[in-house]
Amino acid sequence: MITTNNFEIKKTQNLTSSYIENELNLMGIRPLRWAIVNVCEDSYSVSVSYESS
Repeated sequence: MITTNNFEIKKTQNLTSSYIENELNLMGIRPLRWAIVNVCEDSYSVSVSYESS
């Protein structure tokens, strides 16, 4: 089943798609698609669709 949730990722000076995908992988999430939906002072809120069991 494909699930979509929001996750908080620590903000970085060097934002790249690889940075976001690596951070998600560290959380055990293999994203099918993702989008930054909010930027806070010290984090990004990322909406992520991924396959869950």
